[in-house]
Amino acid sequence: LSRDAARCRRGKESEVFYELAKQLPLPQSTSSSLDKASIMRLTISYLRMRKLLCIDELVAEEKTELDEQLNGSYLKALDGFLIVLSEDGDMIYISENVNRCLGLAQFDLIGHSVFDFTHPCDQEELREMLVYRSGSKKVKEPSTERNFFLRMKCTLTSRGRTVNVKSATWKVLHCSGHVRVHSSEQSAEGPKEPPVPYLVLICDPIPHPSNIEVPLDTKTFLSRHTMDMKFTYCDERITELMGYDPEDLLNRSVYEYYHALDSDYLTKTHHHLFTKGQVTTGQYRMLAKEA
Repeated sequence: LSRDAARCRRGKESEVFYELAKQLPLPQSTSSSLDKASIMRLTISYLRMRKLLCIDELVAEEKTELDEQLNGSYLKALDGFLIVLSEDGDMIYISENVNRCLGLAQFDLIGHSVFDFTHPCDQEELREMLVYRSGSKKVKEPSTERNFFLRMKCTLTSRGRTVNVKSATWKVLHCSGHVRVHSSEQSAEGPKEPPVPYLVLICDPIPHPSNIEVPLDTKTFLSRHTMDMKFTYCDERITELMGYDPEDLLNRSVYEYYHALDSDYLTKTHHHLFTKGQVTTGQYRMLAKEA
């Protein structure tokens, strides 16, 4: 009898989980293959995301053809993917095009800690980025903007194949976004909940220089440097752009040509380059040769 009761209980439990999986905003082919732990993980993340978006009840809205087209275009417009992180680093949401960038499936990531997929040497910096420091009357409101480089596990090979996550390599991502704070309204049911900070980022993979196939135009030049950033090579395009002959620059430090106010930022960027392997510098000022 006890065996029958246990079998019946497990059957009812499986039914509940199956029904719960059907409510998740996932393709039926995906939701039907989830195990119980994954269903719970994704459901909790879905509820957290609904709370952040302040959705109190389901609203049945008819989607127009234009809505469908726009929804499909948002992710296509991104070179990378969108991620929403809790203060503790839980991936509350990650867009489905993460698969195109890292080879990992959206539903395999949501609900897990981002630290499980982050390079150990980048984790301390990431924790700093997750911290929200509120301002006071004496101290001005701190910046909520975040801009940093992060190495995450990637299961894509150079030939576009996918390997097991245990054989994953590290891909450098340029992450930019803001810390947002969700504040709940005072309800009749109880006291107001404390504000909940979360981090919204767009993560763009940095293409490896050997994979860049776009031809360089006349306003772009290629240079090579020693570890202390002295020129060892510079192509002829720099002459039209900045007036220097390539030979003028050899064995000269690139810091001799940076604007003084950009120097600290570029030093930090180069430090990231040496530790993480790839960076993008953004815009900076460089001294041109007088005509």
